[in-house]
Amino acid sequence: MTEVDLCHVGLSQIDLGDCTFELRSFSDSNRLADSLARAGILDPVWLGEKSGKFFVVDGFKRLRWAKDKGSDCLFCRIFKEGCDLRRVWVEKLEKRLCEGEINLAEKAQIIAVLAELFGPGEIPGFFLSGLKAANRPEAIRKWLLLAGKGPRMLEALASGEVCERAAMEISDWDDPGFDSVLALLRALKCSASIQVEIVERISEIAIRQESSRAAVLELAPVREILSREMNHREKTAALRQYLAEVRNPRLSLRRKRFQRELEALGLPLGARVVPPEAFEGGEWSMQLSFTRPEELRKIFRLAEPVVASNRLDKVFEK
Repeated sequence: MTEVDLCHVGLSQIDLGDCTFELRSFSDSNRLADSLARAGILDPVWLGEKSGKFFVVDGFKRLRWAKDKGSDCLFCRIFKEGCDLRRVWVEKLEKRLCEGEINLAEKAQIIAVLAELFGPGEIPGFFLSGLKAANRPEAIRKWLLLAGKGPRMLEALASGEVCERAAMEISDWDDPGFDSVLALLRALKCSASIQVEIVERISEIAIRQESSRAAVLELAPVREILSREMNHREKTAALRQYLAEVRNPRLSLRRKRFQRELEALGLPLGARVVPPEAFEGGEWSMQLSFTRPEELRKIFRLAEPVVASNRLDKVFEK
């Protein structure tokens, strides 16, 4: 006897509260909503049979739409009672991989399901390649942690408020630190590279100060920056500067001293001395900004006595 059948099922026979097989996208699909409005349900909903009733395997949103529309019954694909649930999951995941882009929240949930079905170290490679997930124990472990962090984390992943690399970095943070940095990243709305920079700086400062990451985020200057009447870009810039100063206090002091000495030097407008990266190495440079030859001549004329004086030597002192 076949384990799968196609038939009409009344909505009253379906337990819509059983979400065992639901993979939440944490985002609204306008494409699906538009398609349902135009053409209704085109593909059969997948159901599993249990004790004469049915649970949903695939098609949660379509079923909810049908219920809202007052439908009595639907044409469904039925996994009959006693069907191997592992097989049901595998077919569902195969189908999802073929349906198009998978957001990070779905990716975390799918990896968690696969780890439960096969074991964390035995997930078939074709699933991981389809998910663009690294087949490494540490990477799988972090995806499992993310899947277990709850709706707030999954919503942030689905929306793109937290990028994949930053999410992996914070996956094993303790709860106070994790909650704080998640709220921080969602508020700053910064790029993926800056998210990673901020997360790494917080961890480095915590190690340096022998404190928790949560304690770093509770530092008075951090709270003050986040409470300022500024847009998210300005807050991001201010926070990055502060974290860089705390992470590298000596370098920060050297930069401030250099800036003071440069201002005291009195170079003409349009001339700027640029030190080497982190003031290491011997290659310095001078940048000149001008729009006309006359401006360049003026810069050279005004800069000559400054460059010839002993005051310039002080700028180069370590």
